[in-house]
Amino acid sequence: IDSDHLDYFKDIEHIVSSFDKFAKIVPEDGKIIAYDANPFVNQVIKDIPGAITYGYNENCTYYITNVAFDGNGMPVFDVNYQGEHLGKVKLSVPGEHNILNAVGAFACCHQLGVAPAVIIDTLDKFKGTQRRFDIVGTTSDGVKLVDDYAHHPTEIKATLKAAKHYPHRKLWCVFQPHTYTRTTAFFQEFAEALSHADHVILADIYAARETDTLGVSSEALSDAIRSLGTDSHYFPSFAEIETFLKENWNAGDLVLTMGAGDVVKIGEDLLK
Repeated sequence: IDSDHLDYFKDIEHIVSSFDKFAKIVPEDGKIIAYDANPFVNQVIKDIPGAITYGYNENCTYYITNVAFDGNGMPVFDVNYQGEHLGKVKLSVPGEHNILNAVGAFACCHQLGVAPAVIIDTLDKFKGTQRRFDIVGTTSDGVKLVDDYAHHPTEIKATLKAAKHYPHRKLWCVFQPHTYTRTTAFFQEFAEALSHADHVILADIYAARETDTLGVSSEALSDAIRSLGTDSHYFPSFAEIETFLKENWNAGDLVLTMGAGDVVKIGEDLLK
């Protein structure tokens, strides 16, 4: 549970109360599976007896140990249930956030009676979903193109952290902010999250349903990223972004297009 969609929700407490209402309609013979290390999740489940927890803490119902990453940056880890080792999981999707996603899914399946070996095999075969660290292809210059839907600072941090484990020379992040309200609400958080790439390129804000710019711009965000010591550029058109990339990238680099708008078109254009 995190702050987002603040054009609808008043604040984080409003978001938490929505999850609280949702949790309370689960019937007595149902199950609530919750990530233990989020304070807002804990706020919801504190009065729910029998909530099933997962995370890295050995006090969780399901907990993770022995995390490692293979040569392609894919996670390998052990899953334990109430002190019992259930098996080693290997994922075919990158990122520490996907370790948690996988263990949440593992807990759900296990509670429904699916054998651990079947869960482990299925997780290994899952290759991801469209627009989540989606490998678009490799250019004729030997540059790998990846696309991701991340449009919130927490998602951006998780995706860039995943990219660090993925084989590459330099990491280019082409980010298209999504909505003026979100960019305004998390302006500094966006700058900090994006500063973890080697190079950042900003496209114009994708307005979606909004018309009021609130005085915020991608150019200002690029300046804020640069002030944190990360190379950052802003271009008003996709064509200019594509030209700049082709003039500056090198073989072995990784270009990550990121955002909930139409930024995916940049990778598609570059492949053509």
